[in-house]
Amino acid sequence: MKQQPLMRDELPPGKRALLAQVTAHPGWAVVEELFMDACKRATDDVMKVDQVEDERAERKIPLLQLRARERNEFSLLVLQSIQWHIQAAQVQTDEQNAKPPQNPIFETGNPSKDNKQ
Repeated sequence: MKQQPLMRDELPPGKRALLAQVTAHPGWAVVEELFMDACKRATDDVMKVDQVEDERAERKIPLLQLRARERNEFSLLVLQSIQWHIQAAQVQTDEQNAKPPQNPIFETGNPSKDNKQ
């Protein structure tokens, strides 16, 4: 199920721009790796349970699976929210920089007068 971005309507444009700056920093790739490693660890914890040797495996596995799922969903929600805010900031910037269409009726110069010498 796709979730709404975090702080979708609350994050002001200035903070969205800050997010864009953070993700452009080379260290951002490391932050993403940390999120992915946290997800991998939670998944590995599920896989490590020995269903034959561990008598409590039937209780442990569902809890570990839930933890892994929550961690994965949380990480994905944060990372996707950041990307959503960056795209929203870019759209807003593009809209502000767009020039209105030129209307020749409202032009101040009269080309017929400018051509006469």
